[in-house]
Amino acid sequence: MGTLAKLKLGMGAREWELISIESLQWCANNAVYFLGLIGAATYDLAGGAFLVAGITLVKNLCMSLGNVLAGPAIDRMGPRRVTLVTIGASVVASLMVGILPLTVGLLFFAAVFLGLMGGFINTCTHAYPSYIQPDDQARQRLNGYLVLFGNIAFTLGPIVGGVLVAVLPTNSVFLFMTVLMVLAFGVTLPCRELVRPPAEEVEQVGVVSGMVEGFRTTFHDQALRIIFLAGFFGFFAFGAFDSLESIFYRDVLRVDIEWLGWLSAEVGITSTIGSWIVTRLPSHSVNLGTLLASLSVVGVGSIIYVCTGNLLVAIVGQAINGFGWGFLEPVQMTLVQRDTPLDKLGRVMGFVRFGHMFAGVFPLLIAPFLAEVVGAQGVLLGASCVVAFVGFLFVALRTIRLRAGAHGWE
Repeated sequence: MGTLAKLKLGMGAREWELISIESLQWCANNAVYFLGLIGAATYDLAGGAFLVAGITLVKNLCMSLGNVLAGPAIDRMGPRRVTLVTIGASVVASLMVGILPLTVGLLFFAAVFLGLMGGFINTCTHAYPSYIQPDDQARQRLNGYLVLFGNIAFTLGPIVGGVLVAVLPTNSVFLFMTVLMVLAFGVTLPCRELVRPPAEEVEQVGVVSGMVEGFRTTFHDQALRIIFLAGFFGFFAFGAFDSLESIFYRDVLRVDIEWLGWLSAEVGITSTIGSWIVTRLPSHSVNLGTLLASLSVVGVGSIIYVCTGNLLVAIVGQAINGFGWGFLEPVQMTLVQRDTPLDKLGRVMGFVRFGHMFAGVFPLLIAPFLAEVVGAQGVLLGASCVVAFVGFLFVALRTIRLRAGAHGWE
């Protein structure tokens, strides 16, 4: 980004450095997840729903663990140091997977490191804005652009990955990740925190006590409690997608592995549009209503995405799905940052993200068994209906509570 772009978007060097970190990690992780992990399990190893479910279950569990571990570390050391260690570990692990032959055991190892590193890096980048931008409106804009450029990278990752696996072995995407993580490490070095909580407010907490404190702070605040619960029950259904989506592409849509990348890229494009709109909203418009409406849109888009075996219909559904996600992510970040004291932000953000990731574990366990009865498409359609129902239910509850004069639903 040049000087003109900086002036136009109204952000400084540290904001652009954070955006670069987020974009590089998303580009790498999305290419590796869809093509190097799920794609490899489905196509290279000819795995079925149980293998894909097992790999994604391990990844989600490790990501949940990464979220929990990252929270107290961020509150104690700040997001920059935690990000540097995380990226350094990603460089080593991705290089190793990239040079070894693909096996089931290697994919499970990749799932472990992708989960742990993903949990750490996502919690860091979600907490980071409060450490470099104290102004609410400017931080909301930063959150929007963080997701916007992250979504562009989300789009480019599968495109580049699709090109790589079309001409090279599938695990070449892990070497692609190595290169991007080296670049991310270099960008993180100068991205120092500008805002820190007073030293006397920084608690020296362990993993368990940090998780307990994150739970306590989240459920003590009405708005944070709603953000957590709506996200938990909404994300609950998406565990089914993790284990069955690649099967849906292969057996229902009947398309090749590259389409996993192309339709993931489409989500990135429409998410970019949604997150760009968030950067233009006044701060009073970014509230729980916006968050819950976004969840409802994601549910409707998901229903359209999997309701037929027609590729064109799936493309339309993914476009709507991505648009909703473009709102959901930056709005959630902004609300959690706004309602959480800085000295507890890491633990609360880690707990909220832990809840979202862990919510998908149970569906991962049962989705392959349900697919044996009703098919992968039937399970995915049912899961999509759950997401839409949760979104509309919370929208209705908010409307009723606001009319009754209740606080905390604003």
